[in-house]
Amino acid sequence: MLRRIPTCLLLAALVASGPVQAAQTSSGGRLTAPTGTAAGGRAAAPPPGRSAAPAAAKTSAVPVTPADMKSVLGTWAIPLETPTGRLVASLVFRVEAGKVVAGISAPQFKEHKITDITRAGQVLTLKASTEYSGPLTSFSGPVAMVLTLRPKGSDLAAWFDFNNAGYQLGGTATKKS
Repeated sequence: MLRRIPTCLLLAALVASGPVQAAQTSSGGRLTAPTGTAAGGRAAAPPPGRSAAPAAAKTSAVPVTPADMKSVLGTWAIPLETPTGRLVASLVFRVEAGKVVAGISAPQFKEHKITDITRAGQVLTLKASTEYSGPLTSFSGPVAMVLTLRPKGSDLAAWFDFNNAGYQLGGTATKKS
C-alpha cells in the first residue's frame, strides 16, 4: 500500500545523507500528479492525452559523458509548490574524476550525490534511492526518486517521480550559474 507523503519531505529524504526524513499526511491514499499551471516552477498537470509520468524516450538511455553535459553543467534552481508549501531545490551538475555527477539539496538539507545519470536523446534521467525507517511516520522502506529533465527553451522541465508513481511533482529548472 502506497502512503501519501508530502513532496518536500520526500525531497528531503533524497538530500539527507542519513536516514530519510519523511512524514505521512493525515489523509490516506495515493497522491497523483499535481494540477494547475503557473509560472515560477509550480507543479503542472500533464498535457491532455498523456499519462502523468513522462513517456519513455524513443532512443535507448545511455550513461552521460562530460561532453554530453557541457550545456547543463552548473547550478539549477527548481522551485516546487508542495502540499506543505514552496520548496526551492538546488540541482548541481559537475564532473568528478572524469564522470558527471549531480547533487540535489534544499536550503535546510545538505546535498545528496546522484551518480546514476542517463540520456536518451535530449532527455536526462537521474535516479537515486535510500531506505527510510524513522520516527516521523509509520512508513518504512525504500524511497526511490527518478528525476526526468527535458529541454524547455533555456530552462529544463523537471519531473520528480517518487516510488514509481507513489508521488509525482513537476516544476521548471532555471540555470543559476
